[in-house]
Amino acid sequence: MSNINYGFDAPGIMRNLIVIGGLTVIAGLIIPRFSTSIILHVISYLIVFIGSIFFILGIAMLAYGLKGKYRTRDLMLSKIKWTGNENVLDIGTGQGLLMNGAAKYLTTGKSIGIDIWSSKDLSDNSISRTLANAEKEGVKDRIEVRNEDARSLSFADNSFDVILSLLCIHNIEPKADREKACYEIARVLKPNGTVLIGDYIPTTEYAKAFAKAGLQVKSSKPYFTTAYALMWIVEATKTE
Repeated sequence: MSNINYGFDAPGIMRNLIVIGGLTVIAGLIIPRFSTSIILHVISYLIVFIGSIFFILGIAMLAYGLKGKYRTRDLMLSKIKWTGNENVLDIGTGQGLLMNGAAKYLTTGKSIGIDIWSSKDLSDNSISRTLANAEKEGVKDRIEVRNEDARSLSFADNSFDVILSLLCIHNIEPKADREKACYEIARVLKPNGTVLIGDYIPTTEYAKAFAKAGLQVKSSKPYFTTAYALMWIVEATKTE
C-alpha cells in the first residue's frame, strides 16, 4: 500500500522524549568529569539510564511514525477476509490511515472514519487533511468522514462488518469511559463482524469489555516488532 504521510502520533510527546532524553544522557555523561565522588558517579549512571529510556521511547515513536504505523495497518487489514462489500468503521481515523487502507479492499462497500481531530494527538490533524489523503489514495468515492465521539456513536445496532481503531481509545477520559466506547463498538458491530483495536497500552481492558458486551475475543497480544514501538492489538468477533 502507498505510504502517503499520515503524520506523527503525539508529536509533542515524541519531541520532548527525544530532546529531554538526549540532554539527560549528555548531562549524566558529563557529571563524572567534574568529580571523583563515587556517589556522584552512581548518580550519573542513574541519570544516563533514565535519559536513555526517554530517548529510546522517543525514537521508537519516530520509527512508528515513519514506518511502523504502515506495517501495523497492513497487519490489521490482513486479518480480515475481505469480500469488497463490507461496511467499515475506523474510530479515531486521524488522517485516514486505516479508513483509506480498508477502502482499497472495497468495491460496493463503504469505509467511514470518525474522529474529533485533535492536533496534539496527531500532527497536522484535520478533516481537510483526511479528505486530501483519501483523494491521493484514490478512494474518496468509498469513504466518509464524521465528527463523532466513540462513547456515543450515532449508528444503528449491527451496522458494520469491520471496526478498526489505532492509537485512539487510550485518549478517552475518564478511563471508565473507555469501557463505554467498547460497548458502543460491540453494539454497532454486525453478527459475524470483526473488531481490531491497536493501542500503545496493553489491550487487556478492552478485551474484558468486549467479552462483557458479548463478543468473542480471539486474541489480545503485543506486536512490538511490527510497530517498531509499543503496540498491542485485540481482535474480537460477534457471534450470531
